[in-house]
Amino acid sequence: MFETGLVSISFRDNSPEKIILEVSRAGLGGIEWGGDVHVPPQNIKKAQLVGKQTRDAGLKVMAYGSYYNLGCSSVGVNEFQAVLETAQALGAPVVRIWAGNKGSLETSAELRKSLQREALMIADMAENYGIDIVLECHNNTLTDHWKSALDFIRAVNHPRLKMYWQPNQHQNVEYNQLAAAELALYTMSIHVFHWDAEKRYPLEKGTDVWRTYLKPFILTGKNYGLLLEFMHDDKIESLYKTAKTLRSWIYNIGADSC
Repeated sequence: MFETGLVSISFRDNSPEKIILEVSRAGLGGIEWGGDVHVPPQNIKKAQLVGKQTRDAGLKVMAYGSYYNLGCSSVGVNEFQAVLETAQALGAPVVRIWAGNKGSLETSAELRKSLQREALMIADMAENYGIDIVLECHNNTLTDHWKSALDFIRAVNHPRLKMYWQPNQHQNVEYNQLAAAELALYTMSIHVFHWDAEKRYPLEKGTDVWRTYLKPFILTGKNYGLLLEFMHDDKIESLYKTAKTLRSWIYNIGADSC
């Protein structure tokens, strides 16, 4: 039901080799590789190398975290073509993109329709590669609120366009519980951390609230990635303990379901 992994941008200052080593030591199952530092778009040889190194270590390439932004590309779909080719070379089944650079309340109806058309176009492109596209509920984008995200996904209505989910540190627990429930069926993976608007906390401090966040995902019966994103102290040395907490959640979920 859940596969564990790490988002590589958690440790931008570390090499792919170091990240692979630490993920293996931490007992995680895979990596979402970021497109800003570790696997830049159009660097096909680098993508092939990192993909091979990941698999040789017994890990999965879980996704490619691109920085393609709907409505913001200066070269249009050619930029996304390069992202897809890089993801293919990496062996990534999923590409993360962004839904514009304005919040949902600042996005006009006309712009929303334009972003929908572009999303449909690149989803068709991704179909040719057998790759899924995911959006995040991220601030300062059209999908900053779960309802706007849900409306967008349903409007585009393409089987290759899906969601990531993560708690919004600027919202309360009740909002995040509702967001998880509403988006669970459209979600592929979950970014895992324990923050509020002011501070980051060790993941173990969030165990109780995360049990409520994961419940609607469990109820779907689908499989999801649980991807650690950023340590509370930004130290790679904290990955082992943080991963141990994450793995304990999955163990307890299995025990609860027996």
